Order: sequence, then C-alpha cells, then structure tokens
Amino acid sequence: MLEINQLSIHHLKDSKTIITDLHLIVNPGEKLAIIGEEGTGKSSLLKTIVSPKLIASYADYTGQIRNQFKKIGYLPQSLSKNENDQTISDFLYKNMDYLFNYTAFYQMAAQLGLNLATLEEKNQLLSSLSGGEKLKLQLSKLTGQEADLLLLDEPSSDLDIDSQVVLKKFIQESNKTIIFISHDEGILEDTATAILHLELLKHRQLPRASYFQGKYLDYLKQRQSTYTKQLQEAKNDYRLKKKRDAKIHRIHQAAQYNVRHTHDSTLGRLAAKKMKTVLSLEKRYQKEDSNRVDFPENMDNITLFFNDISTLDKNKRILSWKKHQLPTGQKINLDIFGQDKLVITGKNGIGKTRLIKQIYHDLNQNQQLSIGYMPQDYDSFFSKEISTLEFLDDVANENTARTILACLQFTREEMEHSALNLSGGQKAKLFLAHMVLSKNQVIILDEPTRHFSPTSQPLIRELFLNYPGCIISVSHDQHFIQTVARKHYRLTENFLDSN
Repeated sequence: MLEINQLSIHHLKDSKTIITDLHLIVNPGEKLAIIGEEGTGKSSLLKTIVSPKLIASYADYTGQIRNQFKKIGYLPQSLSKNENDQTISDFLYKNMDYLFNYTAFYQMAAQLGLNLATLEEKNQLLSSLSGGEKLKLQLSKLTGQEADLLLLDEPSSDLDIDSQVVLKKFIQESNKTIIFISHDEGILEDTATAILHLELLKHRQLPRASYFQGKYLDYLKQRQSTYTKQLQEAKNDYRLKKKRDAKIHRIHQAAQYNVRHTHDSTLGRLAAKKMKTVLSLEKRYQKEDSNRVDFPENMDNITLFFNDISTLDKNKRILSWKKHQLPTGQKINLDIFGQDKLVITGKNGIGKTRLIKQIYHDLNQNQQLSIGYMPQDYDSFFSKEISTLEFLDDVANENTARTILACLQFTREEMEHSALNLSGGQKAKLFLAHMVLSKNQVIILDEPTRHFSPTSQPLIRELFLNYPGCIISVSHDQHFIQTVARKHYRLTENFLDSN
C-alpha cells in the first residue's frame, strides 16, 4: 500500500504551491491514472514518490509518504543527458540487477516490435533513436525489473498505434500496482481503475486535487454533473442576492432620508435606530456573501475558433509527388488538395516527422499559400529571448494577443516571460493561437494532441473538425484520427499506403 498524507509541493523559485494537502491511498493492484493540464504537478508528484531528491533542484515538499511496496519501477517523462549519451547495450545491460527477469524483458521487446539484435549491432546511442523507440526500450527494461509498484510518466506519449495496444494490455492484465500519467483518452478509458485529477484554479494559483474511485468515463460524468449542479446553485444564489441587495438598498435609502429630514427629536432617534439596524443587516449580509457558492471554473474550456479563413478550392492540388524519395528511403506518391483532412500514421522511427517536415518545406515555397505549422519539437521554433507575446507579434497587436492568451488561461507572467519556460501544453496552445490569428489556409500538425489534458482534448478535436482549410497531420491519437481525419495514410518501410 502507498499512503500519502498532507502532501504539499512548492516551487523554490517563486514559492508557488502546485499541490496542497493531498491525501491519497493506493492499494495493491490498483491502476491509478493522474490527469491534468501541464504544470499542475503530475510529474513532480511521481518524482516525490520515487525520491524527493528528484525534485530538490526546483521544489520542496511537506507531508508524509508511506510506501509499503517492495520495489518501485519508474519511467520518467524524458531521459537524462547521460542516459541519452549511452549506447543501447549499456543502457539495457550495464549494472544489471542479478534478479532481472530476462524472459519478461524479451517478451515485451518482441511485443513492442523492437529488434534488439539489430539495434545493438549498430552500437547506436540512445539519442539517435526516435521518441517512440526510446520509450519502447524503457518499457521493456522496466518489465524485467520485477517491481511491484510501477510509476509511469506518460508511457504512451510517443508510442505508435500497435504499441499502444500492447501497453493497454500490459496495464490491464498486470498484477502490479501502476500509477501512470496520461493524456491519452483511449488508455485512460481502457485501463484506469481510479483517477487523480490535478488542477490549478484562479489564474493557475489555487491547487485542487480530485480523486475518483472508478473508470475514467464515469469520472467525466460525475465531473460534468458536479459542475452543472454548482453552476445552477451559483446562479440561484446570485439571483437571490441581487433581489435582496435591491431591497436592502431601498430600505437604506429610506432610512437615510428619514435621518436627514426628521426634525422631531423622538422621531429622529427612531430613524437613527432604524439606520443602525439597516447598517447591521448590511454587515451580516456581507458575511453571508463570503460563504456563497462561487461560479465554478470550467478549466477545460478553450475559447478558440478559426474565423474568416480564405479557404482553398477543394479541387485545388497544392502538392503532387510522384515516386518522391524521402531521406528515409521510401518512394512515395502523394497528392494533397485544398480542403483535405489527412493523417499519417506508422511505426516509431519510420520517418513520419521527417516526411511532414518535407511537406511543410515544399508547401512553404508557394508564396500564395498561408501555412501554419505545429512541430513535435516546439522549442526549435523559439529563441531564448522571445516572449510568449512576442511570438504572436507578426500576427496580432499586443491587446489582441493578450486577449486570446487570457482565453487560453495564460497568466500575465506566462505571457511576458520566455516562451521556452512554458509547459508543453501551454506551448501547444501558443502554436494554436498563432494559427488562429494567422487565418492559415493550411495547417500542418505533428502530434497535435499529445500535450493537452484528456478533459480538454474533445474541444481541441472540435476546433480542428470545424476548421474549413486543409489539415496535414501525424498522429497516434485514435480519437483524433477517427474524428478529424478524412484520409488516412500509413508510412511503411517502402511506401506510403492509403488506408
């Protein structure tokens, strides 16, 4: 059993509290999913459970963590520089525990489609692998460590579709206790037995943790029901308050008039007494108002729309490749038209990101096209000096930029500081804002949903679904593929196949 009591985590830099007074019990065999927007403390919570030393450089904590499990297996969100500089063989086998379960390790590697022999023969560094290939190696190694508590930080974020199926099955069928962070609705729906939702309310200043014992879809229903109920209570309270305030205002005015215009001493004393009673009543109402139901914050709301897009003709061919050779060796045929909604899938390391970069490069040569691009590596588009507001300089004035960023729940500090310091989710929102303000005719998206919280992803899909222009995307997100894409291509070792 894992027991957490009164846990609070604070950033050292600004003393900001990201988790406060968390109480949590995780029983053997549970599959607890931690969800929430980027920057709400999900990864910091996992690190604190593994070892508080992992957050010591940027945060501290108070409270108690009692871990009765024998061994923790931990999958971090990203590998350290030292790990990336290792060869694959060193990463897998150096300092190997003598109790390591090689059978489980090789079985998982095979299920995930890893050709270990080939990878080891090439003597590659981990840094040369794709994000999905690194993740597969880590998951395979973790499976062999025989830990009874697994802590997984976004285990599906870079996995191809086939590997996601393997991961789902592993979580479902494993007798281990698993705590995992995920933005993947499919993984959450099929595997989680409990939900911990971390949020930052009141302009990202007030932490809130919501625990739900049950399936993810049931949690969403309860969350919506609670929101609707609280909203109705707040509306009723507001209506009654407005009516009461109007009445007390009339009484106050009448009492004030009598005090000022009564010349009889006896009546004057009565009027003054009445005024005192009214003032006392107003003070009591002020105290009551502090306990009234607040209007609930809809943290999942993303008020963003594509407007006034100069849509291309649906029959206009904007790209035509015939036996076009990619850097990864494939020869492909591809025609893209002005209102296509296409998605490209394929195994990890097959070259999807390089393909979409080349599409972007070729389309960008056409000066008559307005093209928006959301890369997988956001930071490659930022310089150290550029602030969030400055990133939008070329498409909006400061007031417009501030308004749209506020609608996306950016704080004033996040708007004015370096874009490099934003969380992954905020960076993704920033690219969305740029595309909306640019009124792009074509948008190119490399894994567009991977950093959005699962509760806000339906709104992101709706945004793209209603976009009238051309969408060219790479995605492993089944919900996105089924909802947004009208054409589905699969990149293989030799071709680009149309599904």
